[in-house]
Amino acid sequence: MTMIAQTTSTSTNEAVDYNSSQQVQEDQNQLDKDAFFELLVTQLQYQDPLNPMDNTQFISQMAQFSSLEQMENMNRNMDMFLRIQSVSEGAALIGRTVETIDPETGDKITGKVKRVDFVDGNSYAIIDGTAGKDLFIDIKGITSIH
Repeated sequence: MTMIAQTTSTSTNEAVDYNSSQQVQEDQNQLDKDAFFELLVTQLQYQDPLNPMDNTQFISQMAQFSSLEQMENMNRNMDMFLRIQSVSEGAALIGRTVETIDPETGDKITGKVKRVDFVDGNSYAIIDGTAGKDLFIDIKGITSIH
């Protein structure tokens, strides 16, 4: 989602969405590791005592549980890495001149990055705009860095 917003000294923000059709949808039907573990414990509690669960089935389910936990840990680490990467990229833009295209007019916008803000997981470069207004540019929409 690439956005451009203008602010005045009163901090009024207006944003234009480049890609309003792109929305992230979360899958509500996913099992987390706690639900998986509860299912396994319930299965063990209600198994037939005369015909207990096969050891290979039990080991297989425990391996799946371990694999799920490792994937969640890797996902957390990847999220942290991406946040750090985003901060590093944003910091590298400060003081640099960037270009982007205004989605409404198609005009090229050029300005020096004064600061970088992080809002709801997105990075925005704030550049000097015309008439003393700051422009908020989604870093994804930057087409050139000088």
